[in-house]
Order: sequence, then C-alpha cells, then structure tokens
Amino acid sequence: MPVKKLVLRTAAGLVGTLLAFAATATATAATASPTTGPDLAAAATAAHSAEATKLLGKAAQRPGSAAAKSTAKLAIQQDVIPVYALSADFVRTGAGDVGTLWYVATPATKGTDKLTVFTAPDQGGAWHPVNVATGNTEATMAAAARGAKLLTEPQLGAWYAVTGSTLRALNPEATNAIGSAPIALSAYRQQVSDRYQDKQAGSTYAKNGTAGGYDVAASTTQEDTPGAWLILAAGTAVALALGAVTLITRRRRTA
Repeated sequence: MPVKKLVLRTAAGLVGTLLAFAATATATAATASPTTGPDLAAAATAAHSAEATKLLGKAAQRPGSAAAKSTAKLAIQQDVIPVYALSADFVRTGAGDVGTLWYVATPATKGTDKLTVFTAPDQGGAWHPVNVATGNTEATMAAAARGAKLLTEPQLGAWYAVTGSTLRALNPEATNAIGSAPIALSAYRQQVSDRYQDKQAGSTYAKNGTAGGYDVAASTTQEDTPGAWLILAAGTAVALALGAVTLITRRRRTA
C-alpha cells in the first residue's frame, strides 16, 4: 500500500477510535489542566523551530500551490491558538471539562498562501511540531471566538466558543448542530450523548473503523483535494501527531 494512502487509512482509523471514545488519556491532555492550560511558550518555540520550518516548506511546495512559485519568504506568526476537542468523559458522563487539549495552532504564510503548524507535547512533555495543514481555519475560528476557549467536534467539523457554562457556534457545521443561539453546556452534553451513544468502544461503529461519519475507503479518496493537504512530522512525534491531530481526512475550511 502506498505510504500516503497508508497514513490516510491509519489516520482515519484513529479518528474512528477517537470518536468511539475507546481511549481518553493522552500525553497532550496530561500537560494541560483547566487551571494551568498548555505551555504556550513551549508551543510557540516548537512552532518556530527548524523542524517546523522544514515541514512548512514542504507544505508550501504542494502541487498546485501558489507558494511553490512564489519567491516570498515563509513567515511564522507569533499567535498560539490552543484547540480543544470534545472530551470523551464529558460525552459519557458529563463530568469534567467539555474539551481536552488536542493541539496548539500557529498560523504561517508564504506569499498569499496560508498555512498552519500544529504543535503538541510528547509523552515527556517536550513540545514538537507534529503537522502542517493548508489554510487558516484555527486563526479564523479563534478570531470569531473572541478570546473564548476554542472547541472542535471533529466528526462534524464543528467549531464552538466556550465561555463559562455556555457554548456558541462559530461555523455553519456548528450552527447546524446546536442552532445559532448560545446554549448551556448541559444541553450540549445531552446532544453529544445522543449523537455518539451508538459509537462507544465495542460498538459496531467502532469495530467497522468508521471515521468521521465516512467509511475508511471513502475517506482516502480525499487525499488529492488541495484543501486537505497535510504534512506529517517524522520521528518519535508521529504517534502523537496521529493520535492528537487526526485531521488528514477532513477538508480544511476557511471563513
């Protein structure tokens, strides 16, 4: 099986595992608590490292990219955007925080091309660049969140702003899920419990390896979609990259 398709298939399966809530404890979650949050200084350092620059350079050279022909310099911004994914414990029991730290995003540009580098800690707590994606989804959603916690529900491609005990939709997918008006986290918990009650570990959904509402074979057909281009880091961070940032099978969206 070609390496790219293997990576896509592996990532898709991991998305299915994530959404089946088979495993909830990750190194990323362990480094951030509702009190302390992630180490954003370390995340920023990782986003500006030589390793990150190399990954961004590869992403900028993707087929059909305007950046591939551009002589503009790569520019990595100073912004660090923590992204939280819907928590398995919250879905199952309503306990704990609604989201678990997934990764930290830092926008970058090369000419008119917009890119995003994802950073996450390894099991020892050291931060690394783990992925690069085209587009500036996280920056766009963070701006719309206006300082609130940025939460994503990966299966739907939905993005939310969390403020205290309320949740606000930030994109059309989120509006379709919860409506245009802010809702209480308790109401959201009931929604996601209903949405995923048949996708728990051991369910048919989990056993079939279904990812994001699509079967694995179907998801691999998106690999050549320009908006879905993603570069994976090599080395010891790969396992964390796939476990914490399994975005390779979804199409990137910008507002």
